[in-house]
Amino acid sequence: MISPLQHLQDTSMDANAVIRDEIAGLFSRYGENTPAATSTLRPLFAYLSSRAQAVTFLLTWGYCWDAEIVLRSFYETAAKILFICLAEEEEKAVLLNEFWNVLGSIGNRRRARKAELVVRGADAEHVASDIFEALTQESIFDQNIAGNKAERKRIEQKWSFSEIVTSLEGRLIAGEPLNGFQGILHMYGMCSHLAHADGAALDLMADRALRPQEELRLLESSHVARIVSDQVSLTWFCAEALRQHFDGVLIDEEKFRNAFEATARASEPIQSAFIESQREFYERIFGK
Repeated sequence: MISPLQHLQDTSMDANAVIRDEIAGLFSRYGENTPAATSTLRPLFAYLSSRAQAVTFLLTWGYCWDAEIVLRSFYETAAKILFICLAEEEEKAVLLNEFWNVLGSIGNRRRARKAELVVRGADAEHVASDIFEALTQESIFDQNIAGNKAERKRIEQKWSFSEIVTSLEGRLIAGEPLNGFQGILHMYGMCSHLAHADGAALDLMADRALRPQEELRLLESSHVARIVSDQVSLTWFCAEALRQHFDGVLIDEEKFRNAFEATARASEPIQSAFIESQREFYERIFGK
């Protein structure tokens, strides 16, 4: 008999295959309907898939914290896909321009400033100085599309993860509002602590080291289950948002929905087992 965690991993692999095929089918059947958006969404979906594969690889080898750090990039990619796909039709052209041109210009300005610091301190004979010198050239990398400082700040804020997630709260997907979607900000924040190696990250390391063995086993299994279910859920949401963007039809809608639900069912008992193990602790804290 396989363990609950192995069952979840098998279920999630099946779900990811179903979702992947639906995404590929949507692009092949409807991609030419919105060529400008497709040329942005297709590589975003490819990047989402590659981040998911990296997370799965790290989980398989027991590197949960490293998986969380990569998961931060997965969250960012999913948010951008949803942001574009769920926007009003008249807004999508604006978003695509901001994504490629305005944010690109802002990035060029930032890279140019950093490259200048390297050029000033580099040996003039060193070939790398030419590479960094090129990054400072406005004739190669446009730095002025974004406009003035206030406008650049506004666009960057608009495209920040927290702002995107906040704007998505309540939007309709699969006929249901994305209520509670802002809860993802907490997990994104924990990923960020790990990426930044701050005090909260070290506290997480210490917490794992101090847990009793059986409790640690439940915690680690719950951690993996949450990451796996997050990946499937967000990829499913992105696929459904793509369907809405194309106003298209899925290959097998029932199979598509079952893939999402099966993963959620497989994850629930694993996460519940850890939550139950903590009940007495929190009852003492809250006096219940």
